[in-house]
Amino acid sequence: MAALDFGMALARGMLPTSEKAQKDLLNLAGGRNIFKSEDWWNQQVDKQISKGYRTEKFQTQYFVQPTSIIGGYPTGPGQWQAASPSPYGTPMIPTGAVREGFSFPYGAQYKTRSINLGFTGERKDYTAGELKDIEKSAKSGAKKLKSQTEASKSAQKKLRRGTGGLMGKARLPGELPSTGLPELGSLGLGLEQGTLGGKVKL
Repeated sequence: MAALDFGMALARGMLPTSEKAQKDLLNLAGGRNIFKSEDWWNQQVDKQISKGYRTEKFQTQYFVQPTSIIGGYPTGPGQWQAASPSPYGTPMIPTGAVREGFSFPYGAQYKTRSINLGFTGERKDYTAGELKDIEKSAKSGAKKLKSQTEASKSAQKKLRRGTGGLMGKARLPGELPSTGLPELGSLGLGLEQGTLGGKVKL
């Protein structure tokens, strides 16, 4: 069983075309240049199809700057904090979050950043179109692999024909006998032709 990295498995049509699904596989494999068996890649894709692929989870954090109650000027270094959960479904912005601007009537715009928490989000099922693309890619990859295999077999046959025959079987000087034929250069080609008065070695 051949070992393949991500690029090789993708070229063979073994992987889905969905970018998010591919990210999940790359994370499971441990990187783009990590080699896994064909069975491993197939098992992971089968699991994605049956259970869905893992999605990345992101968290929005707000820059919080401690300020004095009187005057509102900064009293210490700022830090990043996530919004607090709210029973009403909307996140509660941390107290002291720095407001960069104000857009009425949608509310304040704060200094924020998005943090990737990794593949801890919920699984997402493939769409019908994505499943169709997987099937199409697999068929194309199998056809390409078959063509490459046939080309390799044809090349090997030509090589065997080129190195076969009487010259291919004769042993080189110094080699141990294996075919029963004499070594090259000692007795010509090992053929004799009758002539008047004797035999001439070819």
